[in-house]
Amino acid sequence: MHKFYLTNNIGGGGTNVSRFVDYSQLFSMGNVGLLLNYYYLTLRCKPAFDTKVVKRITESSTISDFINWAREQFKLSRSVWEGFDQTSDNVSINGFLLDNGCGNLVRNMINSGGFTEELMSSEIEPFHDFAEKMSFDIAIAFDYAKKYTYKAGETLDEELQELWDQLTTDKCINLQLSKLTLEILKKNDYSHKVYAPIHGYDFNSFVSYFNDIISAEKQVGKQFDGFALGGIASTKDLNNDIWHVPKEAQKKSIKGGWLVSKLTQEICKRTEKPVHILGAGNIYTLPFMINAGASSSDCHSAWRRSSDGGFEKAKILIPLLDKDLNFMNDNRSLEYVKVQDAVKGGYNFDVDIDLISKLYQQQGVDKEAFYCGEILTFYSAMVQYDRIIRYCEQNPDYIAKLCKTPDAKFSADYRILADLLL
Repeated sequence: MHKFYLTNNIGGGGTNVSRFVDYSQLFSMGNVGLLLNYYYLTLRCKPAFDTKVVKRITESSTISDFINWAREQFKLSRSVWEGFDQTSDNVSINGFLLDNGCGNLVRNMINSGGFTEELMSSEIEPFHDFAEKMSFDIAIAFDYAKKYTYKAGETLDEELQELWDQLTTDKCINLQLSKLTLEILKKNDYSHKVYAPIHGYDFNSFVSYFNDIISAEKQVGKQFDGFALGGIASTKDLNNDIWHVPKEAQKKSIKGGWLVSKLTQEICKRTEKPVHILGAGNIYTLPFMINAGASSSDCHSAWRRSSDGGFEKAKILIPLLDKDLNFMNDNRSLEYVKVQDAVKGGYNFDVDIDLISKLYQQQGVDKEAFYCGEILTFYSAMVQYDRIIRYCEQNPDYIAKLCKTPDAKFSADYRILADLLL
C-alpha cells in the first residue's frame, strides 16, 4: 500500500514547529507517516526553541519514544488549547522516514570555514548510525539536491549559490556520495531501509542516473533498498519542451500529476524495489502516482497552506471523500480555498470549519488557539491523503471511478490524465 509522509522540522523552524508533537495523536493514521530532518534533529542549526527537549533525543530508544516523551515534556511546559482533548496514551505514528538535510550541512560547512567533499563524506556514517539508533524505517541517502526554496539570507550568499549550482549539476559528485554510502552499508548491518536519490533534468537523464546507481551497486557489491525521485517538486519551473509535455497536460492542474506519474512509470519499469516521490506528493494527482507504481511520497504544501499568512491567507483543502469513502462535494474537490471563504462556501467538511475560523481569528490573542486552528486545518488534509490511499486500495478500478466524481472540473482533468497515462 502507498504511504504518505507528512513533514515536520522538529528542532528547527519557527516557534510553532515542535508544537506539532502536542497534537500528534491526530495523525495516527494507517497510511500517513512522519518525515523528519537529520539536520534539525541533531541541532546543527541555531535552535529556535525547545533546545533542552530536542537535545535529549538520543536518550530515547526510538524516534517514536522520543515523540511521546517530548509530548509529555511540552504538556508540562505550556498549555495545549483548552478545547483540545489531549489523551494520556502514547501516540503511534505509522512509519518514520529520515531525510538527510545535506543542503543545510553544506551551508554550515561554508559558514564554519569551508566545504570539502571529504568533510561531507565523513557525515555519512554518523547519519546512518543515527537512523539505526532511533529506529527510523527509511533513510534517504546523502545527495546534493536542487533547492527550490531558500531561507532568509541564503539568496544573498553568492558562495553558497555558486557551490550549490556546481554540486547539483555534477553527476559524478553525487554518484561518489552514493558509492560511499554503499560501502558504509556493506560494512554495517543496518536494519533501516536506505533509498538512493535519483536526479535529472528530463526523462532520459533520470533513467541514465538510475542506471549509474545500478552500476555503482554492482561495483561495490551492495544494493540500495529502494529509490527516491527528487528535483521535481516545482513542476511550474520545468520546461515543457525538454520534458515533452503534451499540450493537453500543460494545464496547471494537470501538468504536475502527468509529469511525476510519467517519470515514476519510467523508473518503475526498471525496478521492483520501492520508489518514493520526494516533495511532490500532490494530493490532486495522488491516484495516478499510485497507479504509476510509487510506493510512497511526501509533500509540504498542506502545512504551508494552513500556516502561511494567518487568517487572511490560510487555506483549507476541500475534501473528496467522507469517512465511508463516498464522494463529498459537488465542486472544487481537492482544491485549497481560504478558510474565510470556506466558511461561507457551502462545502462539506468532516472538521468544524466554523470552529477553525474562530481559532484562526485568535492570532495575537491566544497563540495556542491560533496554532490549534492551523493544526486542525493541516489534519483535515492528512485525513484526505489517508482516505484516498484506502480508496485506491479498495477499488481496483479507482481511476475510472474518479473520472466520474460529481465535480465536473475534477472529472474532466482526470479523464485527460487517464487518456495520457493509461
